[in-house]
Amino acid sequence: MGHAKLDRIFTKAKETVTQNEKVKSLLTEVKAKMDKINTDSEERSTFIYQIQVLVRMIRAHFNGKYSAFSTSTILTLVFGLIYFITPIDLIPDFIPALGLTDDISLIYFIFRNLAEDIGRFRSWEETTG
Repeated sequence: MGHAKLDRIFTKAKETVTQNEKVKSLLTEVKAKMDKINTDSEERSTFIYQIQVLVRMIRAHFNGKYSAFSTSTILTLVFGLIYFITPIDLIPDFIPALGLTDDISLIYFIFRNLAEDIGRFRSWEETTG
């Protein structure tokens, strides 16, 4: 994937994080795409779980219930979800087992790099549950 496409997604992410309506719209689009994914494999089930965690993190931040995220963390989360819903994969999603590879890789990367933030958020979720 070219840098120009990633730059466009990053620009869209920066615009999105400043507007609650754009965030709500993004989360709606993410849910619609998640609903279409067949969770017939452990990898896809894990991927859906990770997307759901990212959605909850963004929702908790934007509704004011959780304020411990840095600006860069929120931007990274929004970037990941925009990437997920943007149809620019190198491999089309309709090719079984291959189409989600880019999305899965990026979300895994985000999860690994934001492990501390995600861990703190999950602990917070469990205590406020």
